Amino acid sequence: MRLDFSIKKKNAIQSITTAFLPRKVLIPLKQENGVLCAPLVKAGDRVQEGQVIAEAYSASDSAKIHSSIPGIVLGVKKCSEYDGRYGDAIEIKLSGQFSHIGKNARSFDWLSWGASSILNRISVLGVVNNFSLRESTSLCADIKKAKDFSDSRIFVRLFDEDPSCQTDLALAKSQFEKILTGVEIIKEVMKPKEIVYAYAKNDTQIQVKLMALKEDESNVFIPIDTRLYPCGKKATLAEKLKKQCKLPEDERTIVERSLFVDATTLAIFADALVYNVPVERVYVNVYGDCLKSSAILKVCVGESFLNLAKQLGLDSKKIGKIVVNGVMRGFSVPSLETPVSKSVKSVAFISKTDLADYSSAFCLGCGSCRASCPAKIYPDIIYASVVKSVKMPQDFIRSSLLCIECGVCNAVCPTKLPLGEIVKILKDKQNV
Repeated sequence: MRLDFSIKKKNAIQSITTAFLPRKVLIPLKQENGVLCAPLVKAGDRVQEGQVIAEAYSASDSAKIHSSIPGIVLGVKKCSEYDGRYGDAIEIKLSGQFSHIGKNARSFDWLSWGASSILNRISVLGVVNNFSLRESTSLCADIKKAKDFSDSRIFVRLFDEDPSCQTDLALAKSQFEKILTGVEIIKEVMKPKEIVYAYAKNDTQIQVKLMALKEDESNVFIPIDTRLYPCGKKATLAEKLKKQCKLPEDERTIVERSLFVDATTLAIFADALVYNVPVERVYVNVYGDCLKSSAILKVCVGESFLNLAKQLGLDSKKIGKIVVNGVMRGFSVPSLETPVSKSVKSVAFISKTDLADYSSAFCLGCGSCRASCPAKIYPDIIYASVVKSVKMPQDFIRSSLLCIECGVCNAVCPTKLPLGEIVKILKDKQNV
């Protein structure tokens, strides 16, 4: 699908800056897909900035959760999460002095740590891998899965999976040296066969930055036409590498034996490992028609969407929808009080004038989802079958297996039906 995606001038990224420090944070106990953490603190406890406040119940490789501010624990409360669901979060009120923010950071000689120590630090410092906008994972666990293969690769994506997100592209340009440092650290642990850099082929600024890496024969560069959507998924990059290098391996094998990381993950990872500081802050692109300006903010984990938007001139009366991690593949959240987690890369505040005035259960029958679907399936008919119990031939049911979960159907639907989510439900039932 050719996607001539454009962002209005007032939504364009104008700066990357540090957000205001919050007086209170609400840190979700779920920072990775499907991994729930247990709180290690209780109401009334005093915590320091960077202190571990929660860890996974069972998965030892999961990223630990730290307090992003010094303060007093107010307790555990329910909150809306980045994917629109509800879960538990630790509420902390600011009190005391910061340990890292505002201090001169001291770099560490990570090369002297050794591979096993580096892996352990990745987990302890709470680094997650946000290559997929919908499925954040433990970077430590992802590295371990790939490092045992002698023909492993590291795929580095320097553009965004969702073109409306823009965070990866902006950091690839502004934090390029950090990204290279992150790659070098992972390379020391994995000893990969090669490093594959995927970049937007029309972006001359990124191409200039990559020129210095071409002397290393272990580096491979694959230009991607980012106007074609979807273009940033694992299978797509593996297929592009196979065709360019004429590899005998199939795409599935390449994906299974490789580590896929994005620019945002690498920039955050490099800061954590080089300075031995837990992941307390993340980069979030905040934009939308409800704001006077937009920017990528470096945000404390647990900060509310409301506070971020206020810093950029929010007009709350205009809000029609809040979308996290891009309009193509992102999630709609119900509350401005939703806190930032490590899985959040962008928050869009969409005005009411940009939304069709229809019930969320109403299908116009316009056919936009069918015409736009790269897999050539009928999301509207599958939606009617699941939600409205409309009888459907088995061929239509089985067609859900072809879904590549790109989210195009959600983006083009004028009534904003959750078509992609419904198709995935049916797809998962077929795979059982």
